[in-house]
Amino acid sequence: MRRALIFAVGLLGCAALAAAAPLTIEQLLDIEQVRACDLSPDGRLAAYTVSVNRALDEPAGGAWSRLWVVATDGRSEPRPFVTGEVSVGDPSFSPDGRFLAFTMKRGQDAETQVWVIPVHGGEALPATVSPTGVGAYCWSADGASLFYVDTEPEPEHYEGLREKKQLPRWFEEDLRARPLRRVAFTRGGEIPAPETLVDGLAVWQLHAAADGGRLVFGASERNLVDARYMQQDAYVLDLADGSYRRVVDVPGKLGDLRLSPDGAKLAWTGAATVNDHSTSTLWLTDVATGGTRDLTPDDYQGHLRHVAWRDGRTLLVQADQGTATVLAEVRADRDWSARKTVYDGPAIVAMPAVRPGAKTAALVAHDPATPRELYAWRGGNDLLRLTHHNPWLADVDLARQEVVRWTARDGLEIEGILIHPLHGDGPAPLIVDVHGGPESHLPNGWVSRYAELGQAAAAQGYAVLMPNYRGSTGRGLAFAASSFGDPAGKEFDDIVDGVDHLIALGIADRDRVGVTGGSYGGYATYWLSTYYSDRFAAGAGFVGVSDLVSKRYLTDIPLEDELVHMGATVDQSWDLMRERSPIAHAAKSRTPLLIMHGDSDTRVHPSQSQELYRALKVAGHPAVRLVWYP
Repeated sequence: MRRALIFAVGLLGCAALAAAAPLTIEQLLDIEQVRACDLSPDGRLAAYTVSVNRALDEPAGGAWSRLWVVATDGRSEPRPFVTGEVSVGDPSFSPDGRFLAFTMKRGQDAETQVWVIPVHGGEALPATVSPTGVGAYCWSADGASLFYVDTEPEPEHYEGLREKKQLPRWFEEDLRARPLRRVAFTRGGEIPAPETLVDGLAVWQLHAAADGGRLVFGASERNLVDARYMQQDAYVLDLADGSYRRVVDVPGKLGDLRLSPDGAKLAWTGAATVNDHSTSTLWLTDVATGGTRDLTPDDYQGHLRHVAWRDGRTLLVQADQGTATVLAEVRADRDWSARKTVYDGPAIVAMPAVRPGAKTAALVAHDPATPRELYAWRGGNDLLRLTHHNPWLADVDLARQEVVRWTARDGLEIEGILIHPLHGDGPAPLIVDVHGGPESHLPNGWVSRYAELGQAAAAQGYAVLMPNYRGSTGRGLAFAASSFGDPAGKEFDDIVDGVDHLIALGIADRDRVGVTGGSYGGYATYWLSTYYSDRFAAGAGFVGVSDLVSKRYLTDIPLEDELVHMGATVDQSWDLMRERSPIAHAAKSRTPLLIMHGDSDTRVHPSQSQELYRALKVAGHPAVRLVWYP
């Protein structure tokens, strides 16, 4: 009998192994990912949002986002709080822990509002009635009110013209402010009229001190994307008398803003200089004097991303280091070189939600086999998984993923993510998937989604290389700046060198190499499909750059493009910008190319794709297609 039982169990084990199937492209759309999270004041509950892709037969639009709550001890299942056809964001517990606020736009709603739901049962009710929709918000320290940002309504003389499609627009002149307002929280009663605290600026982010005396906000003088990126400064509002003043004239890009619990100090992440393309540096400002210290050594080989206060003296910082992430504590009276690393495990972790005095934090993490899920963290490298939103992935056979490094032709070490073919021996066809930015990088976590096929491509027998070419984040200021003023130069040579490395290792087939990517990754795709056409058998780019000159003049971020990428005006760099444009090399391209673009893109204008398509067709290209998406 015992032998028969062992044999039966063995058969069941074989059946389970046989049942594992590779990941399909269609299944990429089924993957749910945890996004934002917050921790209750006592640390016992975590609220989080889950991104759910729309079904193919649903109306076009972004993914749905739903609200869940789970106990951080891991002993109970998560509870759905708001589901259905909704877009929920930025969950935030009230200071007393009794209520949970969040932003939401339901399928039938015209605008996003702040909603509040009782944590222990009850109906979600709106807390704002902004006619233009709420952007950022936060609770007051006493929980009696909510601060929020929206956009000024259109002038009355324009009333009704938008609906008739007769609204004239003065380009980059009809700019409405993004005021900061306060509304009393009525716990379900009639919503009172809000009080405007800051007007005449474009406010983008805000954070209230725990003592209730001050609020910090980031704002630019004009409501433009370029101004948000490059001209946002830090202001502090005195809640007692309503006065506010600029406390930091930020040199370039601005990241997080976090006031200490007593409101005396401001910790923030931002660019090191106006030419730094990312928020790479940790700063500390004395609110009373405006004195600011850079806490980041110049030679730090990473990027400091997010910051929070553990208590009145200690900062918790999330940093990217290569293809990994770390969490570290830093004393406010010291600097990053004296940090205490509190997490450097294998999972890629986002900034934890922390509360003063709580022993538990909540964070979102992912790894090569697991999309973004919610975890409880109590220090060290051990994470307690709280959610399982993709249980079906346990029955999916995933390919091996690893960090790969190679030496570029000038001797610089480059790294990237390599996903091996799921099955098969010998050199495989290779897909080079290039990230955008270039101020970003691919970590060694879950990297498969609708625009990055990853594991789905590996399941079809492809090797996939995701290169973190020079200019990427995660490796310090010098590496990030190494592509400055050299578009499509050494940065894209790095990609070709990575392909050669995989060919030399016997992983990639020299004659079957394709390239794909979007935005700056689309720029790489078009460059490699034209300038390096003899090296690539196929290309598929989306929302990519083909003409650096016209891109500069048609994008919504021309200042950012000039200051952090090229470092010069078009007049100063005309010849280089023309030479480094894929359209300049269209005549020598024979790489079959698929070009894709959204017809309302403001960052990379759709004309970029049309220019490349036309240049290739006029040059007699044998196989190019252009697809517009609404």
